[in-house]
Amino acid sequence: MFFQPSLIFSLSTLLLGATTALECSPASIPQPDVLGATILDLQASEAHNYSAYSLGPGSNDGGRYTVSFCHVTVVHTHPGWNDTVTTQGFAAASTDGGVPQPPGAITTIATDLSWALSSEGNVDWFLLENYAYKATGDMAEIGKQITQSYYGRLAEYSYFNGCSGGGRQGLAMAQRFPEAFDGILAVAPAINIETFIPAAFWPTLVMNLHEVYPSPCEIDGFVSAAVEACDGLDGIKDGIISMPHLCNVTAFDFIGHTYTCNGTQHSLSSSSAKVVQAAWSVSGKEGYPGLNKDATLSSSSITTECSGNGTCHSPGIPLAGNWISYLVAKDPTLSLADMTEAEFFQFLAESKTDYASMLAANNPDVSEFNANGGKLIAWQGLADEVIPPGGLVDYYAQVLEQDATAQDFFRYFQAPGVGHCFGGPGPVPNTALAQLMDWVERGIAPDTLHATRGTNNTSRDLCPYPLQQRYVGGDPRNATSFTCAKAV
Repeated sequence: MFFQPSLIFSLSTLLLGATTALECSPASIPQPDVLGATILDLQASEAHNYSAYSLGPGSNDGGRYTVSFCHVTVVHTHPGWNDTVTTQGFAAASTDGGVPQPPGAITTIATDLSWALSSEGNVDWFLLENYAYKATGDMAEIGKQITQSYYGRLAEYSYFNGCSGGGRQGLAMAQRFPEAFDGILAVAPAINIETFIPAAFWPTLVMNLHEVYPSPCEIDGFVSAAVEACDGLDGIKDGIISMPHLCNVTAFDFIGHTYTCNGTQHSLSSSSAKVVQAAWSVSGKEGYPGLNKDATLSSSSITTECSGNGTCHSPGIPLAGNWISYLVAKDPTLSLADMTEAEFFQFLAESKTDYASMLAANNPDVSEFNANGGKLIAWQGLADEVIPPGGLVDYYAQVLEQDATAQDFFRYFQAPGVGHCFGGPGPVPNTALAQLMDWVERGIAPDTLHATRGTNNTSRDLCPYPLQQRYVGGDPRNATSFTCAKAV
């Protein structure tokens, strides 16, 4: 959930051999001028025949590429903050957000929040603000200036593409730096990160309080039962819950249903139903709408490990637990296993109070982004096992309430059956960035997002919210077998 964003300029890359380009060296590239920042170092070197496998944010359609380019690394600081931020610019740029990297690592470990404290009891607010939005705004400005210096002309367009934490940063850019990007693709954005991350500890707390630790097989059994119950709500049985708002079952409805684990048949228990329902329900957890019922819980919100004799325990949810320990309690030694229900809800309330203003990307007023001609596409898998899809639904409703014509520049799409950023049986809109570019550069608004590579090579056209997919007949693997219709 702390995925880094990527920034793509229309000049594509700082390609070597470009006739109008500067020499690829620190001496030939002027240092960028960024308000409130000081450049500490600028390095530039040629990279020839660089080959790597690439999988973009919110995509399952990767491939190997080979390119020669000018590799530019800029290190800057904000005077008085005692920070250093690294921006790696091509005409595609990324930033480490100022977060310290482990020795030899490319990025920090996603669940490691030790960097957030300057000392026990004290949050490093400057570093947190860098992560929240400031470093990404700097990245946009530095990337544009480096591109202009190298080519001798401004980039024609600039785009932001990110998933999860990167999706949150995309929305934050539209809200806080509305002039930075012409187009933003925000996938599965962690909008209310200050709420849903600590709230994700709730199922673990329920397990600890009741001393019940269902096996991964039993957890999957509850999910399979829910899919079986709600699969056909869109008119076709395809293993996907396309209309989760109509799936009104609870985990308690499936008590006694059978499931198989390692060749042996068992029954879903009432005690385990309490744990599964904790991942699905919204009771007492403001700002946490719960995961949809086809999300893969056993790999995300309900993690258990079992020994050979069948005894299970929970290792916890590292990111959720670390958020509570480091950012809320500000005490790395906090014993999460001893947490009471009252303490949990107090931690949840404190996290929202302390961090919503800095980290939440939920300001529905994106009028300045629109006034600057920006276009924004957001999409999320409805089977997201990490970030509850209801958060983006609520946010987009607020955007439309603020501006009834917001679909002219901001469109949101739901991807049934798709997990967090990708994965799951549902098809993924791998061409969403290309459709965003068509919208920005050619005025072709995306009436649907073209999605492919689902189970059995399924293709679908994702619908702009509030429209939803409806089966109209034919081969369910073909996009023509579905239409976009009003929600029922």
